[in-house]
Amino acid sequence: TAARKAVLRMRQLVASRARRRALEQAYHVKTSAEAAALMGHMKGVFMKLGQIVSFARESLPAEAREALAALQKDAPPMAFELARGVVEAELGGKLSDHFSDFDEEPLASASIGQVHRARLRGSGEEVVLKIQYPGVDEAIRADLRFGDGIAALISSVHKNADGKAMVAELKERLEDELDYQREAQNQQRFYDIWRGHPLIRVPRVHHDLTRRRVLCQEHVKGLGFYDFLEVANAQEKRLAVHVLNDFVFDSMHFHRAFNGDPHPGNYLFHADGGVTFLDFGCVKAFDQPFLDDLHTLNRALVDGDHEAFERAVRALDIVLPGRPFDHDFLWRFFSYHGAPFIEDRVFTFDQAFLERAAEVMRPGNLRRLNLPPDLIFFNRITFGLNAIYERLEARENFHRLYRRYLDREREHPPGLATLGVALPERFMRARPARLSGGSGAA
Repeated sequence: TAARKAVLRMRQLVASRARRRALEQAYHVKTSAEAAALMGHMKGVFMKLGQIVSFARESLPAEAREALAALQKDAPPMAFELARGVVEAELGGKLSDHFSDFDEEPLASASIGQVHRARLRGSGEEVVLKIQYPGVDEAIRADLRFGDGIAALISSVHKNADGKAMVAELKERLEDELDYQREAQNQQRFYDIWRGHPLIRVPRVHHDLTRRRVLCQEHVKGLGFYDFLEVANAQEKRLAVHVLNDFVFDSMHFHRAFNGDPHPGNYLFHADGGVTFLDFGCVKAFDQPFLDDLHTLNRALVDGDHEAFERAVRALDIVLPGRPFDHDFLWRFFSYHGAPFIEDRVFTFDQAFLERAAEVMRPGNLRRLNLPPDLIFFNRITFGLNAIYERLEARENFHRLYRRYLDREREHPPGLATLGVALPERFMRARPARLSGGSGAA
């Protein structure tokens, strides 16, 4: 791969501008396809990371995005006998002791597990079980043994980054994903937060049939993301945007809970406009000072307050102590991220906006700043949501929607309420926590 890239660069030196672009696209297509072919057969950390990259990097050419999209589809399934062995070892006894019926063919496969449909013995309720691939925990931990080397590489390439902190955060999140009991606790938290909401839904967990490598939950039926795109009209897509937006940002700002996996396979869409949210293996709990400083940064962008912006950037450790502070660059960098809500106008998530990420997030820019652990996962869902909104053809006044999170002095309704959706009072009146002493305290 390194040799091919070197050849690419030499060929580009003598090519016209159009030819250089064509060569660059051809390089992406070939290497992306090869990466998907290789990683599609892995059950460890690198496939998981490949999935993250494939949906976040919307700036790649269309052909490369299609090749990498293979990483978001079903991975090669494990044999049923292996799945049975995991379930019986975790729950004790035979499958028939717990289930009156158990489908041998998986409903879906993913990076560290696969999903089977079953029926509970006794109640007859239809459930699904997420079953972890045997040995995947050892494989991931083996990959993570190279963490010090990865951290050193990050720090050598990105002089302003704290490589050790980034790798420590990655390890913690991957350890969370390996423990399905912890995922069940995360899912229960979101279930409790959103119970009773007419359009935001989280499957109920069967904790008595959940163990470290097996997660049992109610079976929810609905359209997958790409099937929904094929049949939904403009009004239905708009409603979906508001459901997603309320779920993500109310969860983060009002409950400090953040589901960091905006994978299109983690949503089910329903005829009444509701969306079921799946997969709570990668949940991040933010502390209030971080949210206060992030609030200050975003308000500074809206208000044009450069002094408050600099305070927030420093408080968030985006520029480490002793490193040069390029105010103009940082203002431009975060103005891109804040573009949907900075101005009081309708904003369209289109391909042109996503492609600008290639310029904003190019390595030369990233090397000029630090990405602290909290921001890594915030950016992960931000780029993921941006890509989802583009596919949903989102066109809204996000400035007015985000007043709910940026204006801490007054109540503002959730986005769904602005569409006329009747919501229980507890979903209407949720408010951000008061400033608690981050740099934004004023």
